[in-house]
Amino acid sequence: MDCARAFDADPEVLDIPRWPALVSIGRKQEGTSHDTADSVLASSRRQVHNRVTFAVADQRTAELNCDFGLSQFLGSHSSTPQTANGVPVSFSFDPDTKEQVRAATDIAELIGSRLELRRQGRHYVALCPWHRDTRPSLQVNTDRQIWKCWVCDIGGDVFNFLMQDEGLSFPEALKKLADRAGIVLRNTPQNTRSQTSPDVKAEIFRALECAQKLFQRSLLEGAEGAAARDYLAERGINQESIATFGIGLAPNSWSALLDSAQREKLSPHVLESAGLVIKRERGGHYDRFRNRLMFPIRDREKRVIAFGGRILPGSEEGAKYINSPETRLFHKNQQLYGLELASTSIRQAKQALIVEGYTDVILAHQHGVQNAVAVLGTALGSPHLKILRNHCDSVVLLLDGDEAGQRRSDDVLELFLHAQLDVRVLTLPQGMDPADFVLKHGADELRSQIAAAGDALEFKLRRVSQGFDPLLDTHRAHQAVEDMLGLLAKVPHSSLISNESLRLRQNQVLPRLAREFSISEESLRERLSALRERQGRYQQRPTAGDTEARPRLLRPGDLSPFERELLELIILAPQVAPIALERVQSGWLECEAARAMLDAYQQLEFDGESLEFEHVLVALEDPSLKSLLVTLHEQAHAKQAYTKATAEERLRELTHRMGERQDAMRRQRKVTELQQSTLSEEEEMDVLRDFIQQARLRQGVPGE
Repeated sequence: MDCARAFDADPEVLDIPRWPALVSIGRKQEGTSHDTADSVLASSRRQVHNRVTFAVADQRTAELNCDFGLSQFLGSHSSTPQTANGVPVSFSFDPDTKEQVRAATDIAELIGSRLELRRQGRHYVALCPWHRDTRPSLQVNTDRQIWKCWVCDIGGDVFNFLMQDEGLSFPEALKKLADRAGIVLRNTPQNTRSQTSPDVKAEIFRALECAQKLFQRSLLEGAEGAAARDYLAERGINQESIATFGIGLAPNSWSALLDSAQREKLSPHVLESAGLVIKRERGGHYDRFRNRLMFPIRDREKRVIAFGGRILPGSEEGAKYINSPETRLFHKNQQLYGLELASTSIRQAKQALIVEGYTDVILAHQHGVQNAVAVLGTALGSPHLKILRNHCDSVVLLLDGDEAGQRRSDDVLELFLHAQLDVRVLTLPQGMDPADFVLKHGADELRSQIAAAGDALEFKLRRVSQGFDPLLDTHRAHQAVEDMLGLLAKVPHSSLISNESLRLRQNQVLPRLAREFSISEESLRERLSALRERQGRYQQRPTAGDTEARPRLLRPGDLSPFERELLELIILAPQVAPIALERVQSGWLECEAARAMLDAYQQLEFDGESLEFEHVLVALEDPSLKSLLVTLHEQAHAKQAYTKATAEERLRELTHRMGERQDAMRRQRKVTELQQSTLSEEEEMDVLRDFIQQARLRQGVPGE
C-alpha cells in the first residue's frame, strides 16, 4: 500500500528513513492481515498525520512516534485490556448513565448529609473525617462538583466520596446514588438480573417498608397491641421515641404479614428474600416474626433493611431476641443499630458510645445522649471499626456490669488498638444497664460517667490484677503479666511510631505494671520487645489472602516534573490532549500513576469520548485515578496565572524535551551495550552510523 495515499500526507513529511519498513512491521504484529492493517491505517489518517507533522522538527523522534503509533492503533483492535494501577482500566458503565446519576446528585447535599458544611466564599469546607482535623481542610467545589482534602491528598466526585466514606466499590456507589436519585440502572454488569426477579433490591425495600407499617399499626391500633404498649411504657419509652425509631409489634399470627403482602402484590419469594418469612418443608411460607416487639434496622439513608424482634413478657416464642437473617441488604457485622440517627452527633462529638441493646440506644437518645449505637447480635468486629473510624476518633464501650460484659471488653480491645482508635471502657455502678441507669439517674449523670471512663489499657490492667496477691500467687501474677504484655505486643512498633497517643499510654502502663507485680520496668520492656519481634515474624508469614497485593494508592508526589507538567497540561487544555496522546508514548513515563492516567485518557480518546475534565472525572471508575485527577486539576489552575505560553507552545516544548531525554537514554543503553561487547560486529557498525547520523541532524548538517 502506498504510504502517501494511506495517510493523505505531505510527501516531504513522509520522506523518513525506514517508514515503509515500519508499515510492514505493523502489519506483521499479532498476525494482522494486510486488509486489517489497511483498515486500521485508513481509519487513523487524521491521528497519524497530526503525529508525523508535529514530529518533523525532530526526525528521530518522528520515527519513534510512527513506530509507537502503529503498534498502538493495531493494538487497539486486539482484546488485550489496558491497565491502571495493576488492574484493567475499564469503563464498565455507560457514560451517559454515570453522567445522569452525577447530575442528579448535588455534591454539597451529599457531603452535607454526612458532614457539617460551612460556607467559605462560593464554596464549602468541612472537617475531614479521615484524619484528626481541627481546621476544616476538606473543600467542596460546587461549581465543578468535586471535593478535596489536601491533608489526606484525596479527592474526587460524588462517586468516590461515597466509596471513601463507606468502603464501596464503584458499581456499589453508582447503584446507591442511582437509587437515591430514583434512577434505574439498565444493561450494566452489576444489573444483569431480571427486573422481575424476587431478589431485586427495590422490591425487597418495598417489602420491608410494608412490613414496618404493618408492625406499627399492630402496636398502635387496637387491643392486640395493648400488652406491648404497656411494656414500652414500663420501660420508659415514650411515644416520640416509638415514632422516631419506628417500633412496632409483629401480630401473633402465622400469616398476618403474608396476607398483608398479598394485598400489596408482593410475592412470598420477595418476602423470603427480605428475611420476613420462612419456607415450609412441605411447601408454602409462614411469618418469621410473631408476637414480638419489632425494632427496624435502617441503613444510612434511613431505609429499613432488617428487623430485630424481642419477645414480650410472658411469651413462649423462643429466644429473647432474634434478628433478620443475612440478606442482600443486611449484613449484621457491617451495621450498627441507630447509626442513621446518631451519625451527626457522633461526628460533632468525635466520640461514639457503644451500648448492648436496642432499648439502651433508644433511651439514651430519648434523654439527649444521641451518639449511642449498638451492635446487632454479633461481636464488635473490624467492619464496625471501619465505620466508626470514618465518624470519630474516640469510642466508649458501655458494658453491662456482669462477668460476660467484662469478658467482651477483652475480645474487642485488641481490635481497637490495631484500629488506632482511642477506646475507653465504662461499667455502670451496681452492674446497671444503660437504659435503667439513665432512667434512674438522668442524662447528666450518664454523661459524667462517660467523661470519667477509663482508658482501655488501664481497664485491662485492673482486670488482670484483681482478685489475688501477686506476691503470694506467683503463677497467676506471671499469667497476668504475660496477658498484658501479649496484648501490647500485638501492636507493631511501626504503629507506635505513627500513633503518639498509643505510645504515651504504653509508657504509662508499663511502670504501673512494674509496680503492681514488683518487676523491673527494664525487664518488662525486654520481654515486650521479644514478644513483639515474635509477633512480627508470625505476621510476616504469607497467607492465602496475601497472594495478591492491593493496588498502591496513586499520589501526585510520585510524578516526575515532566509527567506532572504533561498531565496538568492535558487536564487544563483538553484540546491538545489528542496531540499529546499521539506524541508521547506510555513507555516514556516512569511513574505508575502517570502511565495509568495517560492510559485512561488514551482509552477515552479511542472510544470517541470527550476529554473535558468533568467528563473524564465521571468516566473514571478507579477512586485513586479520580483523586489524582482532581489534585492535578487544582494544581494546574493554580499555576495558570504564572504561565504566558499557549497550551500548544507548552506541549511542543515539553514533548521535545521528553523526546531528547528518551534519545539520551537510548544512546546511553547503546553505549553500555558497546562497552559490554554484547553486539555483533554488524550491529556495532549500525549503532555507530546511527550515532553519526543523529549528531549530523542535531548540528544541522545534511545527511549523506
